[in-house]
Amino acid sequence: MPKKTIYWLCGVVVLLALGFYGFTKWTEAREKVDLWTLVPDDAVFIAETNSVPRFIDHLQESDLWSTVSQMPFVLRLEDQLTTLDSLSGGRSQFRNFLVNKNMLVSLHVMGRTDQELLYYIPVNTVAEHRYIRTLVENVVKADEYRQEVRDYQGFQITDIVHQNNTNNFSFFSYHNNLVISASPVLVEEVVRRINRGQLESPAKDYKNTNYLSQPEVYANVFINYQHVPDLFSTFLKEDLLDDVNLLSSLCRNSMLELKLNNNRLFLNGFSNPETVEGSLFSRLKGHAAKSFKLREVIPNRAAVLLHLGMNQMGVLRAVSGKPNASFLDTLANSFAGELGLCYLEAYDTRTSPEKVLFAQASNPAYTQSLLNRLQPGQTAGTQEKYADHTIRLLTAKDLPQQLFGDMFKGFDQTYYTTLQNYILFTDDVATMRSLLAEVKAGKVWGKSEAMEPLLAETQQEDNVGLYIHTANAWNLLVRSMNNQIQAALLRNSSIVKKFNYLSFQFSAAEQQYYTSLILRHQEESSVKKVLASQGITQEETYDLKSRLLTMPFLLQYPVDNTAELVVQDSALVLHGVSAQLDRQNWTDTLDARVMGPVHQLVYGADKRLKYFFATPNRIFGVDKNGNDLENFPFTLGDSLRLQQLTVFDYDKNGNYRLAVDDQLGNIFLLDMQGNLQGGWTPMRLDSRLAAPPQHLKVNGRNVIMVVLENGFVYAFGEQGEPYPGFPINLGANLRSGLFVKPGISFRRSTCATVTQSGEVVTFDLTGEIISRKQLLRPDRRSTFELVPEPTGKSYIIARTDPGRVALYSQELKLLLDRRFVTSSAKEVQYFHFGGDKKLYVIRETGTRKAYLFDVQAQPLGKDPINTSFPVSVQFNEVQNQYILFASFNRVLQKITVQGRN
Repeated sequence: MPKKTIYWLCGVVVLLALGFYGFTKWTEAREKVDLWTLVPDDAVFIAETNSVPRFIDHLQESDLWSTVSQMPFVLRLEDQLTTLDSLSGGRSQFRNFLVNKNMLVSLHVMGRTDQELLYYIPVNTVAEHRYIRTLVENVVKADEYRQEVRDYQGFQITDIVHQNNTNNFSFFSYHNNLVISASPVLVEEVVRRINRGQLESPAKDYKNTNYLSQPEVYANVFINYQHVPDLFSTFLKEDLLDDVNLLSSLCRNSMLELKLNNNRLFLNGFSNPETVEGSLFSRLKGHAAKSFKLREVIPNRAAVLLHLGMNQMGVLRAVSGKPNASFLDTLANSFAGELGLCYLEAYDTRTSPEKVLFAQASNPAYTQSLLNRLQPGQTAGTQEKYADHTIRLLTAKDLPQQLFGDMFKGFDQTYYTTLQNYILFTDDVATMRSLLAEVKAGKVWGKSEAMEPLLAETQQEDNVGLYIHTANAWNLLVRSMNNQIQAALLRNSSIVKKFNYLSFQFSAAEQQYYTSLILRHQEESSVKKVLASQGITQEETYDLKSRLLTMPFLLQYPVDNTAELVVQDSALVLHGVSAQLDRQNWTDTLDARVMGPVHQLVYGADKRLKYFFATPNRIFGVDKNGNDLENFPFTLGDSLRLQQLTVFDYDKNGNYRLAVDDQLGNIFLLDMQGNLQGGWTPMRLDSRLAAPPQHLKVNGRNVIMVVLENGFVYAFGEQGEPYPGFPINLGANLRSGLFVKPGISFRRSTCATVTQSGEVVTFDLTGEIISRKQLLRPDRRSTFELVPEPTGKSYIIARTDPGRVALYSQELKLLLDRRFVTSSAKEVQYFHFGGDKKLYVIRETGTRKAYLFDVQAQPLGKDPINTSFPVSVQFNEVQNQYILFASFNRVLQKITVQGRN
C-alpha cells in the first residue's frame, strides 16, 4: 500500500479518535447533574433557590433590611459582590448571572468553633462560561490576589488567595456546575464524594417535594437534625449540649419552604421523625399535639419557653428500677397535656435566670395529694399561704428531673402549688410568689397586645415548641454562649435584639411532624425614628384650678378598672381623674396634705379596690366615691409628722398591716381595725427612716427590714423582735432603701444598698457583710442613692454631683453621665418594662423640668417636660411608646413619648 494512503488512513483514525474523545467529554459536560447529590452528608442546612435577585429585592423593601444590611456577614458580602462586579467589567453582572438560576447553598461545621458554606452554581450557557472565565482572569490579574491551580483526585481545583487577608476561596467545575467555598477542605470533600460514585442526595426522603413551584416561596430549606448538635456546639456552653441532643432527636430531617412577609420570615413544611432507640420521638410517638393554652399563665417577662404536648408525661421519665420508681411512675403519669419549662428575664448575665415548670394534671387535686406524700410533715418553712394558693416545699433534690427527664434538671429544692389545671414547680419561693401575682394581674401572654400577633401566626397545637422573646432572653443568651461568641454577640447586640421573637414548633401529622419556624423582626418606621428624636408625639392636659401638691399616682378606677390618676391640690382636695384626662371620677376634701403614696387595696365585703393614704397624723381609707371606709380614718396623735404609709400583706390574703413612720424614727403598725400591733406601739428607733420599711418572707418567716439615715439596718419579726445579727451598722449615712433577693434561708437571702458616700454594701439576713465596693466619688459633695424600678425587680445607682448626674447598673457599669445647667437638687426615677424598654427620668427640682433617656442613655425628645413632682409612667408595648403623667402648676399632663426601636 502506498505510504501516502497509509498516512491518510492514520490521520483519519486520529481525527476520529479525537472527535470521539471530544464528543464524549462534551456529552459528559452536558450531562445533567442533580446538585443535591453533590452535597456532603454532614451538611446541617441546605437551601435551594431559583430567585436570589427577587428575594434580595423583596428583602430590601421589608422592615428586615435596615437590620440585615448592618450584619457583618452581609456587609462583607456586599463588598465582595461589588468587587466581583468591578472585576467582571460591568455593573450588576453577578446579579444578572444569578437570575432564574437554580442553585444550592449548604452549611457545614468545621471543627469545634467554625462553620463554612458551600455553593453549588450551574453554568448553563456559553455567555455564562465566558463571564466566569473573564471574572477569574481579572481576579488573577488584580494585585491583591494570586491563583493556585492543583490537581486533586483527577479534578482541577483552583484556589484564589488574597494577599492581605483571609478572603480566599476555592472552586472546581463538574458537569458545568461550579462548586465554590471559602474552605478548600469542603471542596475536596465534594471531589471525594464524586469519586466514590453512587451519588445520593442527603434529602432523598423529599425527592418529590419542591416548594419553589408555589408562589412567594423563595427557597427549599433542608435541615439535618443529626448534625444540628454539632452546629450548636460551636457557640453554646457544654452544659447545654445534652438538652440540644435530646431535642434534636425528635426528627432526623425537615424540608421547609421559605417565605418573607415584611417583618417576618416563615419556614413551614414537614419533618421525618428520628426512629432510633432512645430518641425524643421514641418517647412521644403516638402522642397527639396539644393546644397551647399555657399562654394564659405564661408571664410577660418570660424569656424562653419550651412547650411539650403529650398524652401522658411519664413517657419522659428515665428507665424505671430506681428506688421509689413505681410511686414516681404513678406521679409522673398523673400529668397529661401540656408541659412548659419557662425561663424568666434575668437582669444581668451573672445571675442564673429564674425558671418555672408548668405541668398540666388530669386531676390536679389527686396529683397534689401524691406530691404531698413526698414530704408528709409540715415543719416551719415547708408551707405558706399566698393569696388563694398554698405553696409547699419539697426537699427532694431535682424532683422535676426524676419525673420528666434530664431536660428538667437544676431544681435543688422544689416549691410547688396549683394554678388552674397546672402544677407549678420553681426552685425559689420568691419566683413563685411573683408569678402568681403576675398571673392574677393579667400580665400574661394571653392578654398581651404585643404577643397577640405572634401567637396568632403560630401553630395553635404542637408536640414540641420553642418560644424565644429576644429582648427578655438577652442576658440568658449571652450567659449561654462560649466566650468567643459572647464577645461577638455583645458587639452585634443592637442587630440581634431587633429580631424580637422566635417560635419553632412541631405538630404530629400522620407519619410526620408539621413544622413551623417564625422569626419576627420589630416593625420599623421612619416616622417613629423622627418622633423618638423630636420627642413628644402628643400632650393632653386637665386643669384642676388649684396648684397641685403631689405627683399623679397611677391607679385603677374601681368602677370599671380603667387607669386613673389620684392627685391632691392646694385646696387639700384629693381628685380621682381618668387617665384619659376626659372626666373626674371622684373627690375628697381633706384637712391636711397627703404624705407619701396613695395605695390601692382590695378590701371590704364587696372585694373591690379602695384607696389608702396618710396625712401628717392620720391614716385614711376611702371608697370609689371618696367616702371614708368604716373605722377610718385612724388618728395617731396631733403632734406626729408622719412621712408615709406602707402596706404589708404577709400571706397575700387581704389581711393587711398598715405601717407608718414619722420624722423622729418611730414606726407604728396597725391592723385594718386600727389596732396597734404588739411591739409596734410605736417601735422607737434612733434616726429617721431613709426609705419605707420593706417586707419579705424567708423560710415561712416574715421579716420587716428598716433602714435608717444614720446607717443602721434592722430586721424585725412580726412582733417587732429583732432577728439575730441585727442591727448592723454600715458606717455611713444612707438616703435610700434595700434591694432584697429572698432565698431559701436567711443565709442565702441577700440585701444590697449604697451609702450616701458611694460604698455598695451587700449583706445576708444573718447580718454578715458579704461585700463592700466603693464607687468613684469625683467630688466631696457627690451623693449616691439606690433607685429601684417600681416592680422591685431591678435597680440602678444614681450619683449626683453639683450640676451632674451619673447612673450605674447593678453590675456597677456606668450607664449615663450627664451635665445640667443648674446645680439644683436632682431626682432620679428608673422604669423597666422588659428587655431594653428602660426609661431613666432625671428631674431638676429648681427648674421643675424632667429629662428622659432611653436604655442607650440617649435623650428622648429635644426638650424636657415640665413637672413639679416625680412622674408616673405607662408603656404601650405595641407602639413602643412611653406615656408619662405629670403634675405642673394647676395642670395634670399626659405626655406620649415615642421610644426608639
